[in-house]
Amino acid sequence: MKLNKSLITCAVVMALGLNQTAFAGEDTKVDSNTVTIQSDLMVNALGNVIMLSQSSTEGTDLGNETTIFQEGDVNGAGFTVIGEGNVTEISQLGAENLAVGTFIGNNNELYVEQDGDINETENNVTGDNNSVEVSQLGAGYLGFGNRAINEVVGDGNEIVIDQGDGGHWAINSELTGSDNTIDIVQDGQWNEAYITTITGDSNTVEGTQDGYWNVSTVSGIEGDANELEIEQDGARNQVTIALVEGDENEISIDQEGDNNIAESGIYVGNANTTDIMQTGDGNSATFDVIGDENDFNYVQVGDSNISYIGALGNDNEYTSVQIGSLNESHVVNFNGNNNNIDVMQSGDENVVVLEASADNNELTTSENDIAIAQTGFANDAVVMLSTILDSNANTIDIAQTGELNSLDILVEGSNHEIGIEQIGDENLIYGADGGSMLIGGANIAFNISQVGNGNVVEGSFISDSGVVSITQVGDWNSAVIVQQ
Repeated sequence: MKLNKSLITCAVVMALGLNQTAFAGEDTKVDSNTVTIQSDLMVNALGNVIMLSQSSTEGTDLGNETTIFQEGDVNGAGFTVIGEGNVTEISQLGAENLAVGTFIGNNNELYVEQDGDINETENNVTGDNNSVEVSQLGAGYLGFGNRAINEVVGDGNEIVIDQGDGGHWAINSELTGSDNTIDIVQDGQWNEAYITTITGDSNTVEGTQDGYWNVSTVSGIEGDANELEIEQDGARNQVTIALVEGDENEISIDQEGDNNIAESGIYVGNANTTDIMQTGDGNSATFDVIGDENDFNYVQVGDSNISYIGALGNDNEYTSVQIGSLNESHVVNFNGNNNNIDVMQSGDENVVVLEASADNNELTTSENDIAIAQTGFANDAVVMLSTILDSNANTIDIAQTGELNSLDILVEGSNHEIGIEQIGDENLIYGADGGSMLIGGANIAFNISQVGNGNVVEGSFISDSGVVSITQVGDWNSAVIVQQ
């Protein structure tokens, strides 16, 4: 199968015996294979190759129109369209067919329809306001499916890819320019969609995959005000965004099913928005962020899910909502000022970890607003701001409702406001590794309220001009605080 397609590719490139030029209204006959080259091209045979070249006048509203139809296996169509206002339609029915095209100019339209297995189309578009629509039907499996490959350079172009029955690849090897649109729809399992590079502003990429074991990968987004929206419905799907550089970009990922993954490499820029929605069990969302005024929202519904944000910057907002049990929410390597962090968990045996970077004492974590709310049984919250001595004026509010919940907290710095509320029985407030809690710094307001039976507070409060308030309502409670 690969050999046949290689032969077709060579034939397309070399234009063996069938390289003709078709202009609007002009008929050209070819003696070899008695194929008629005209505005409507028809081929019904095995292993044929058609080469089409069109050019139109610059600035024209209506250029050339061409329709190519091939029925059978291992056919090839190669076309070059130069100018403006051209319309080209390619239809191939059968297996292992290949359509390779180049568009140079503006306001051109290309339609490629392939019905069969292991077909491929490769389209190179240079210019503005061009339209490319690709429809591929047929079953595939583990890479032996149809492939749609596009490379776009210019502004205002529209790429639409529709692939059905699974096992297909949609590859946009390069998108360079602004105000371009890419829309990819894949049905079935084992589909793969790739965007290697988006370079420019105000581009929109939408991907929909319905099935399982599907993959969507964006190697890089470089520019401002781009929109990326990916929706996956099924199990064991994956979205990977390797690099984001720019401002005011919007990323939305919606995954429904179990064991799905959404992840990024380094996310650099300001005023970006990222929304992650995962419904199911065993899902994970992982992002590393550097920049200011970014907005990150995670929502996970199900059990054994994990959310992770590595955050460095100012005036950012991070929200994580998890509904279910055995979930984990991590905000780590957290440094910056004036950030808002909200973590809410509803369920049993959930974990929240909020930790400032321990490796670089030049990075501060100050004037942040941190809120953690946990409802359920045997939940655990860990707040570690102890290694950055210059971290000041943070507001920390922690609420735990249920039984056997625990809080592990170490905070150093000045002018913090810390409020802790636990409602339920046998809850704990302590320090790292089961040791004593440590709160250190000047002018710290520290308030603890425990309502229930058998609750425990144990730790040290080292502060100049600080205030400690502990309220326990219930039986068999214990509070041991050492003030220095």
